[in-house]
Amino acid sequence: METTDLKDFQKRLADKVGQVLVKHREEVTDFLDPFLLNVAFKYLVKIPDIKFASFGGSKDTERRRIVICPEYLEPEFNMAKITILELTGNIDYIKINHGDCLGSLLGQGLKREKVGDIYPTERGFIAILSNEVAQFILVHPPQLKGLSLTPQILEADNWQPPFKPGKTIKTSVASLRLDALVASGFGLSRTKVIGDIKGGKVKVNWQEINNISFQCKEKDVISFRGQGRVVIAQIGGETRKGRIAVELLRFK
Repeated sequence: METTDLKDFQKRLADKVGQVLVKHREEVTDFLDPFLLNVAFKYLVKIPDIKFASFGGSKDTERRRIVICPEYLEPEFNMAKITILELTGNIDYIKINHGDCLGSLLGQGLKREKVGDIYPTERGFIAILSNEVAQFILVHPPQLKGLSLTPQILEADNWQPPFKPGKTIKTSVASLRLDALVASGFGLSRTKVIGDIKGGKVKVNWQEINNISFQCKEKDVISFRGQGRVVIAQIGGETRKGRIAVELLRFK
């Protein structure tokens, strides 16, 4: 994230805190990725006279909204104004991925910050949305690869995120540089990934990294726009050829 964007986010967050303290009512942020959640938590924990908590639809969701309350109120899920929608259609013979599902929503005019986690399923996908855009999607459902979808609301207490299987990749790299791990994890040439990293298509732990020499570490999450994500599950020892053994987990 650019420095100016981060400052804008911090200002908006401070404005919400100000509203809570002046008007004595709860405020809720947009959906935030884990990087921005961490930034927000570090700021909010220093503010007296408030309470806050994050909600995303389940305990395992990555993108979440933060509810900020006066200190005499307890943040609750209903304050986060979240709706869980399941969108299904006749897509049995079509391969879809996370990007396809997100694109179908953004194609309806939704802003990314109003969309939480998305889970592709065999018949469509599940999307966690802010209440206001969920109502819009119920009336104006998107299409997925040209096929119609039917939306329905899932009760927050009665659903679980679908299991997302990952592909294990055991390989070796010359170093733990970002470009080396991206190339190995996604099966691409170093030449291509260098351009994509410098072009802002790669994030490490939800923060955009443009430096191809960035040193990665175990448990880092590498997201590559249009390709999916790779988790560095394990970093092993040195091979006979002087390379570093790594175990990666790739998700599409």
